[in-house]
Amino acid sequence: MNKPVQECPDLDRLLRLIGILGPPTEEGNFWKYWRPGEDGYGFKKIKGCITGFTRPSHDHRWVAHDFADYVLMLFATGSPEEESKLADLIGRHISTGEPRAVGIQFLADLRSTAWNVWRDHHSPDAATVIQQWSTAPLK
Repeated sequence: MNKPVQECPDLDRLLRLIGILGPPTEEGNFWKYWRPGEDGYGFKKIKGCITGFTRPSHDHRWVAHDFADYVLMLFATGSPEEESKLADLIGRHISTGEPRAVGIQFLADLRSTAWNVWRDHHSPDAATVIQQWSTAPLK
């Protein structure tokens, strides 16, 4: 089912959060400095998912799920030091105020929103769950 992005408020919000980080073509953009040791892997995955929404035959549920999954994976950190560096990098690119505090809030919002998109596009709808459980035999 292909829904416009605007009909999925969390997906709309997730795309807008990615947009806060700036366009990938801007000089000195965040994407140039993000995950520098990985030869652009994260950028390619994010770009592939976002452009997937433009394909007329895209399956909205799976494209949204994959996009959220990659955001969760690619913005994860393995240590408090990595978290601090990422928050600082993000904060410096989107704020002139308190970079680390802004980056921390941004990451919390990004991850929470990505989780909502992942969850809402991952599992069957409530009616399907009710039907499955209603017809399951008692053990």
